[in-house]
Amino acid sequence: MVQSCFSEEYRPQFHFTPENNWMNDPNGLVYHDGVYHIFYQHNPNGTTWGYMSWGHAISTDLVHWKHLPIALEYEVDSNGNLMEMFYSGSAVVDVNNTSGFAVSISKDWKGNDIFSQPMVAIYTSCYPTARTASKGLVIRQGQQSQSIAFSNDNGLTWTKYDGNPIIPSPPPEYADQYNQFRDPFVFWHTPSMKWIMVASLAMKQILLIYSSNNLKDWTLESQFGPHNARFGEWECPSLFPLYVDDNPVAEKWVILIGINPGGVIAGSGTQSIIGSFDGKSFVADRSDVYDPAEVPFGSTVFQDFESTSSTFEELGWTATGDFVGSGPQKASTVNAGKVMGYLGNGIMTTYLLGNGGTGTIMSPKFTIRLDYISFLIAGGYYPYNPDTAGTPEDNQVSINLVVAGKIVHSQTGTNTENLVWRSWNVAGWVGQEAYLVVTDFNTGPSAHIHVDEIVFSDCPKDEANWNDFGPDYYAAATFNGLPTSERIAIGWMNNWAYANNIPTSTWRGAMSIPRILSLKTINNKIRLVQQPVSSLSTLYTSTLYSRNFSALECGETKVSIPAPYNARMKVVLKFTQGGGTKFGVILCSNATNTQETVIGYDFLGQNIFVDRFKSGKCSFVDSERNAFPGYFIATMPTKPTDVIEINILLDWSSVEVFDGQGQVALTSQIFPLEHNATQVKLFSEGGPTRSVSVSIDGINSVWN
Repeated sequence: MVQSCFSEEYRPQFHFTPENNWMNDPNGLVYHDGVYHIFYQHNPNGTTWGYMSWGHAISTDLVHWKHLPIALEYEVDSNGNLMEMFYSGSAVVDVNNTSGFAVSISKDWKGNDIFSQPMVAIYTSCYPTARTASKGLVIRQGQQSQSIAFSNDNGLTWTKYDGNPIIPSPPPEYADQYNQFRDPFVFWHTPSMKWIMVASLAMKQILLIYSSNNLKDWTLESQFGPHNARFGEWECPSLFPLYVDDNPVAEKWVILIGINPGGVIAGSGTQSIIGSFDGKSFVADRSDVYDPAEVPFGSTVFQDFESTSSTFEELGWTATGDFVGSGPQKASTVNAGKVMGYLGNGIMTTYLLGNGGTGTIMSPKFTIRLDYISFLIAGGYYPYNPDTAGTPEDNQVSINLVVAGKIVHSQTGTNTENLVWRSWNVAGWVGQEAYLVVTDFNTGPSAHIHVDEIVFSDCPKDEANWNDFGPDYYAAATFNGLPTSERIAIGWMNNWAYANNIPTSTWRGAMSIPRILSLKTINNKIRLVQQPVSSLSTLYTSTLYSRNFSALECGETKVSIPAPYNARMKVVLKFTQGGGTKFGVILCSNATNTQETVIGYDFLGQNIFVDRFKSGKCSFVDSERNAFPGYFIATMPTKPTDVIEINILLDWSSVEVFDGQGQVALTSQIFPLEHNATQVKLFSEGGPTRSVSVSIDGINSVWN
């Protein structure tokens, strides 16, 4: 094994990474006796997914980590056939020895045995090879079952339970899902005095809830789902309580669910649902569940594309290129009937010549009267890029909103055929004339777009409560062993759309900064909010740059930050609108502005954004279907007089962005091409930005 010095190109300097080889989902997060344990999906044999095992590391502050030996390692038979892999799961400390796994570790002064408190890992056993196991249990190829192992030395060594698997298969009504049954999250539920397990039927978008007295024998209590983001695979669920507004008598329960594919960007994402739990069933709050068949209350339908016998021209739209003379299609027949989630019968689609058709379909002009435009969309991920639009390199497949001749909002597909709701805040353009244009200039894989049910309304049409609006936050897990007021989560800082291909060597994969979760009432709605753990501040240098501007004029302002902190920093921006349209910071920029990562707030679009179109290496995936470049937004409405706060953490290959209250987050990997691309610049577009406060701290490496 090559020993890492933790200084390789793109190696994060204050995010957790494996010493070597592949890492994905965080597993078994547990706090015990002053130590945080993180286990994780790990391939000991290479830098891509495979030979799944559990890596292990510990920390006393969630910042500095000590790598430990592999906890649970894949198993092969005498012929080298892969027999068992250890998929995702959780860990608990069985303080009352309900499992009977404890052993005597010493004697008290009377000579009585003092017993250990066993740490128990609950995980998915994946069996690549069919066989008959002990007790005559028939294991099918690809079967996923729930198993346990225990440790009496705080996780250093592990023993598999000889009665595994503890739950061999899903319930009989889901017997055909034997190879899609995984990711058990287990915790102790004090009111019922039982262990609770939440496991996923991934392809059914259903969570199964079990209970147990001893971690060995489990009873199915209920199921939950599908709800909200319901396409793709549901993975890595967790269920936990939180106080609302720090009030111990106002408790809610939260479910976190990983979605892949079908995240808010192409590929992976994480959603949350707030509700109640009684020890048997989780019931979602009605305000947290969104029916995809319902349009926003009081909305006006602009176009529903039900006139499948009409051309776009007859509907008042204008088509160009291969779409001239075409019109809405019966959704059930498009792409061999693969399209899902449409309302009514008809949809707009550019899948008219397969993926070979190109051109545009433009709506009639309209005056923006309401604050939101919402629509259903599906298709390939080929976003609008302002730097290539109108050139031979323009390969967008998107729907765009045009105001005063400028594209102000754009949305592409998520590389699926499942129509999902997306909403644009257009409050900044109320009273102005606009039009929509569907653009398809691409003939690559999945290079088409479907659009349905375009509506205008005073509120957005939500699809889900996304835990992070960036592309690189998945499989978020939370620590057992902490009090309700101290729930901490870590996510895998990657995306299955390109995870195996990111341009790193000796290791591949990183975790997000640990985040403190809480429930806050914001604008009369209970929201799950998150902030980086406070212990991260121990890495901050003295402030490298601090300045206040009564007004920052339109243009760019260079900020001098010394190396190495120009590649590792915390940036805090506070500001009000003034007369500008956008304000923010440009990071990792070179002298020619051909490389940069842009982060800021769009006052008209009412969103925080991260632009990584020019962030560095982008084409490490098939260039015809590259899901890496993009412009990512988190809608956060404000008033002109509001003080807006954006907090940014920049590491060697990532940015994590939070608003001041923690109600939105965007996590994005970046891979700068040039070592001298370290310029930092503030910018204001469209006019001045008022009451600007900027503070920048360097961040020290945890490896030094």
